[in-house]
Amino acid sequence: MTILFGVMATARAEQRVPFPVDWTSMGESSLDLSRFLDAPAGKHGFIRPQGEHLVDGAGKRFRIWGVNLGGPACFPEKQQAERLADTFAALGINCVRFHGLDSAWGKSSLDRSGDRWDQLNEADLAKFDYLFDQLRRRGIYANLNLNVFRTYGPGDEVPQPRELGLGKWATHFHPRLIQLQQDYARKLLTRINPYTGRRYCEEPAVVVVEIVNENSLVGGWLSGRLVGVDDQDGGTWSPLPTQYAEELNRQFNRWLAENRSPQQRHEFENQAGQAGPLTLLSPDEFSRVSRERFETDYQFIVQTERKFLSQMRSFLKDEVGLQSMLIGDSDHSDTLNGYPHMLNNAMFDYMDGHGYWQHPSTGAEVRIKNDPMVNDPSDSTIVQFARTAMVGKPFVISETQHPYPHQYAAEGMPIVTAFSMLQDWDGVCFHAWGSSFYDSKSVIERHELFQLSPDPIKVAAMWACGLMWHQQVIQPAAERTVRNVNASQMVDWCRVSRWDRRPFFDPLFPRILPLVQQTRWQYVGDDEVPTADYPAVLIDKGIRSEGGQLDWLGFQDGRGHLLMQTPMAEAIVGFQSDWRGKAWKGTHHISTDLSNEFAVVMLVSLDGQPIQHSRQLLLVAADRAVCKGLTWHDDMQTVDQWGDGPVEIRPVKGKVSIKGWQESEKLNVRVLGAVGQPTGEQWAAESRGDRHVIDVGSPAGIMAIVERNPAGPK
Repeated sequence: MTILFGVMATARAEQRVPFPVDWTSMGESSLDLSRFLDAPAGKHGFIRPQGEHLVDGAGKRFRIWGVNLGGPACFPEKQQAERLADTFAALGINCVRFHGLDSAWGKSSLDRSGDRWDQLNEADLAKFDYLFDQLRRRGIYANLNLNVFRTYGPGDEVPQPRELGLGKWATHFHPRLIQLQQDYARKLLTRINPYTGRRYCEEPAVVVVEIVNENSLVGGWLSGRLVGVDDQDGGTWSPLPTQYAEELNRQFNRWLAENRSPQQRHEFENQAGQAGPLTLLSPDEFSRVSRERFETDYQFIVQTERKFLSQMRSFLKDEVGLQSMLIGDSDHSDTLNGYPHMLNNAMFDYMDGHGYWQHPSTGAEVRIKNDPMVNDPSDSTIVQFARTAMVGKPFVISETQHPYPHQYAAEGMPIVTAFSMLQDWDGVCFHAWGSSFYDSKSVIERHELFQLSPDPIKVAAMWACGLMWHQQVIQPAAERTVRNVNASQMVDWCRVSRWDRRPFFDPLFPRILPLVQQTRWQYVGDDEVPTADYPAVLIDKGIRSEGGQLDWLGFQDGRGHLLMQTPMAEAIVGFQSDWRGKAWKGTHHISTDLSNEFAVVMLVSLDGQPIQHSRQLLLVAADRAVCKGLTWHDDMQTVDQWGDGPVEIRPVKGKVSIKGWQESEKLNVRVLGAVGQPTGEQWAAESRGDRHVIDVGSPAGIMAIVERNPAGPK
């Protein structure tokens, strides 16, 4: 049996309407957040860390609000570059993370036309130069990733280039790969951009350079990928090929000779049941050896990773002359003990995290769990990210998303934005913008699971959440709890059941505490960690953040919803149908009575005034977007037919009520198109006693501008 997106095919099909994102209409948009950008980027000098936050050259707090731009999308033609820069500025985006300049498909920073793939592709980089400058002129900074999708050609003097794939883990220890990384970094960062007249290593509009992407030697060891397998496909997460595993084990045995006594090595050989060179432990052996042997392997892996990162830092800063901030890698797998990797990366300018809600599995078929995050707060992406934030260091989320075609994707951006403000983190970059922008395709392709530019629900969220972020509508929590982690725990947590302990690995730490107050962690070396005295978190009717601006309710009954109530923005995110017909249930200012089971409703001030006094506000009412023709198998987790478009939405239908305005006031509710352009249509609104009631959904739309007394006195 095949079920169409939702419950029953006929009902859902009747409730969806075409709603393509036409970026060629962006010039007509009624929304413009470019006022929040300080153009040109870098005019006050380099962004830098100051304590736990980022500041510009004048010492003003700088908060990253960005998107990822990946692969060939980084190299548009000039007209496209100008249009993209205008669009990003209007969306309030102040940073673009260039993710995969070194991509192996289509346009790239590397020339793969011959056998050697270690030379720059000057033709494509000329296009990147122009885009970079167009962004810079509008106040948009660049995050440059060095090693993401690099592959190796037959003339690169690299063993087993096909089996190596992206070379994850090998990049940390193999001399030739380290040499190639340094050579590429020098060439790229010392190029002069002809439009700025500056080398990228001395360009203040470069906010940060990242050395590697989701590439932890510690993580590779803990996940069993250093064992030596010749995978002919050379995929992203393929194990180390045999020649690289052999090289790593040679380095391990040299390290053993320098750091362990003959008696210790002999004992390790006895445990292994063989004399001679040792092989690094694989995860299935962790529990079968002594703690001394396990810690020996652990120390080698951690030190090898640290040596690589330190070597690259010295090279980039001292030899290349990089003046921008620098980070090594992200904390990117909450199912592994990430503390050793995080500690290695604490040598850099800030901490960075990646995380997705129910990352899809791909291959012959696409599967995604389709569980609403509002029903699982203790495992939410916010809780996952909270393990990374460290005392004394800024923290940035540089990749996050609810991937398509998740049925509850609308919840993702509002929740991440809200709690990032509560935690007082320093930036969010959503993954990824996508190349659909350039041709305004009215379809989300099978390879575009993470692209937001063709998805009208996510585009609307960028507007509303960008407004909230730039206006910092949620006050950071004043209270803070710090997790102390010592050297012994770093080791021991590598051996425990990772699924039981994720993401914090401290069994006493309340997982939902980051939804209430600020949390950080710190390393205390060899010191004993006292018995934790973490504050108790009561879950009676829900989870309330410190200050009461965020209430996570209903999840115990499988009807989760988040209420956000601040002076300048309010939102209801999650299940809605239980509220039908209630006199008033919602936030201070807004309540909903909708036919949709699940929806996101946000009301955000557009004029910088509190909702009580604002004359112009953005109203978002969103359910879900899907390509026409998408069908599911009966498990509602496996895609049957992908669909060929156009993109459709399930409109939110019903009533949104707003309290707090005078009964005599009139409302004009102008419905907007997918990129904020006027449609010439309105949602009906009327005053009913102590509230104004807006009939949303007819005509179909996601966003509307609410004007109070449009023709009346100001």
